[in-house]
Amino acid sequence: MVIKSSSQVRHKRRLLSIALIIVAGILITLINNSQAATPVTKTKNVILMIGDGMGWEMARAGAIAQGYNYSSGRGEGLSFQTLDNYALATTYGTTIAPGNGVFSTNNSALSGSNPITGASPILPGFKFQPQFNPGNTPSGGEKNLNSNAVGNLVGYDPQRGGINPWTPGNDPEYIKYSYPDSANTATTLYTGVKSYNNAISVDIFEKPLETILKTAADNGKSTGIVTSVPIDHATPGAAAANVNRRNKYDGDYPTLDNILQQELRIYQPTVILGGGHPLTGANSQPLPTGVEPPTKFEYITKTTYTELSKNPNQNRYDYTFLERGKDAAEKLALTAAKLDPNQGDRLLGLYGARGQEGNLPVSTANGDYSNTGLSIFSLFGSQGKNPDTVRPLLPGESDKSFIAKEINENPTLNDLTKAALTILSKDKDGFWLMVEGGDIDWAAHDDNIDNMIGTVLDFDKAVKTTIDWIKNNGGWENNLLIVTADHDHYLTLNPNFSELLKEKGAEALTSESDSLKAGHFWGSNPQIKYGWGNHSNHPVPVYYQGKGAEILTNSVGKGFRLYGYNIPGIGGFVDQIHIYQTQRKAIGNKK
Repeated sequence: MVIKSSSQVRHKRRLLSIALIIVAGILITLINNSQAATPVTKTKNVILMIGDGMGWEMARAGAIAQGYNYSSGRGEGLSFQTLDNYALATTYGTTIAPGNGVFSTNNSALSGSNPITGASPILPGFKFQPQFNPGNTPSGGEKNLNSNAVGNLVGYDPQRGGINPWTPGNDPEYIKYSYPDSANTATTLYTGVKSYNNAISVDIFEKPLETILKTAADNGKSTGIVTSVPIDHATPGAAAANVNRRNKYDGDYPTLDNILQQELRIYQPTVILGGGHPLTGANSQPLPTGVEPPTKFEYITKTTYTELSKNPNQNRYDYTFLERGKDAAEKLALTAAKLDPNQGDRLLGLYGARGQEGNLPVSTANGDYSNTGLSIFSLFGSQGKNPDTVRPLLPGESDKSFIAKEINENPTLNDLTKAALTILSKDKDGFWLMVEGGDIDWAAHDDNIDNMIGTVLDFDKAVKTTIDWIKNNGGWENNLLIVTADHDHYLTLNPNFSELLKEKGAEALTSESDSLKAGHFWGSNPQIKYGWGNHSNHPVPVYYQGKGAEILTNSVGKGFRLYGYNIPGIGGFVDQIHIYQTQRKAIGNKK
């Protein structure tokens, strides 16, 4: 461990950041979000917890599994539902059509002729005309009637989509239209700017935006990213990178137009903990042909991994490096207890279970991790895949020993959260922390109610740990906690779901193809169990409490300024922009 003075560390970081930003050509741009008029609250610690894809019905399913049932409102039974305040947040982004083209939520305002972030020219004649809901298919779809390229806001219509998640709108297909992705919504949550699907904290012109993580760091706070999925996936990546496509995970040193290198070399969060381990790098024996995980050096290049794994205490990234291995949770806790952000210590923990596509071991509704090693995207889904029944076993392993090994060699999301809080809490100036239960989304994509409930409950354990930590570390007068989802999925629980879940269990309901017998269905058609395996444009719940919470409460129904326009609010809702503004005002201005 290298010990440095606080002033030396901060000076070094400033110089390094400036140099790298100049080399990369990154100019951090703030869009006016009309936040200056509201006084800041100077909250010491700001914690944002994101259940990826955890819409109202997903949270309800988790509560039902805990023995609670409700049909409307904030709900009960989960730790985050005990927080004082509750709201519903719209999640929409932008949709853009090239000249005489078709609107799509995946388009930036640039031509896409150059893959480098921000290097393509602006679409000829581009105009931004903030009109809600231009398209009538899941990808936008409506023909552009303007001779020039046009950008709009997707928006949300309560009459068509529902005035709340438990009251269906008059158009069951509507919330499938122009749905957001995790990159787009994370960008809004961290920067206060709506953008296009795939955007990693860049606006529609692919201009880098200042993230709330950087703002916190500039205010002298330590920062942290914790996730159950790869650390350079969309939701964690957008907190500490600026790239035009979410699949730019890593690149060989010294390239910077990717998420991981920007995380490690420009933003440098104090703590980065999550998945994405290349897996084969930790095993002396290769995995059998045909069951090799597709994550081999997908989220981290071989050169980056080699540099970190061979030099865990002295590497070019200046991080203490931990990875999956024997007694991982215990080793993580011991390391966290020793590190001190005031001395410039930083921790990178890289984990992931075999067969989990870069994710931590996946929990089921009863918490037994029995599905670990079975690809999270290929159990039961609307894509028509056959259930995965083959684990990537090493010679001599059984299913039982495999699961035991993966649990031992990977911390849980709760373990990661505890470690992050242990380190960050040592900073006298406070911290900003994001914790993501990212595998909720993966399970929902698979239409898998068993894994979905399990991952919601795993996420809730991390929330409980955080709430308990707050109560013992300055209380709500010094801390702000916001728990929300980045986007929704299209899940409906039938009135008999609670009874069926208790009688048959989540595993049986997942494999049941009849929606009536399963007590739930995915999509708009109640007769089709696996009708929709993707996101929706439904508003998501927000639970929050602490110093600065009133800022979000006072934002219900309010509009905001975006791309030079005053955007109207929607009655009864906040927007994800307001969640950003609440964090921003809680942190305050630079010292």
